[in-house]
Amino acid sequence: MSGSSPVEVIVELRPVAMPEHGSRSERIEAAKAGFEQELRGVEQTITAVGGHVIETAWINQVVRSSIPAAAVHRVAEDDDVAAIDLPRMLSAEGHS
Repeated sequence: MSGSSPVEVIVELRPVAMPEHGSRSERIEAAKAGFEQELRGVEQTITAVGGHVIETAWINQVVRSSIPAAAVHRVAEDDDVAAIDLPRMLSAEGHS
C-alpha cells in the first residue's frame, strides 16, 4: 500500500460537554449541536489532507472516513480528535 492509498478509518472525536440541566430532548439537541460543531473542523482537516467523510454518528461521536494512509497522522493531530481506529464488524456476544 502506498502512502497515497486511501484507508478507511473511524475518527473518534473528543466528548462534547453535556448540559446538566434541561429536558432530555434539549440535552440531546445540545449534544448533537456540539458534535456538529466539532465535526466541522475535523471534516475540514480530513478534506485538506485529501480524504472524505463517509458517514457520521453523533450518538457515539465518530466519523467514518477515507483518508490517504500517509495523512492519517495529520488528522490525529487535530485537537478535536480523541483517537483513530480501523472499522470492525460488530457481532452479538457469543457469536463470531
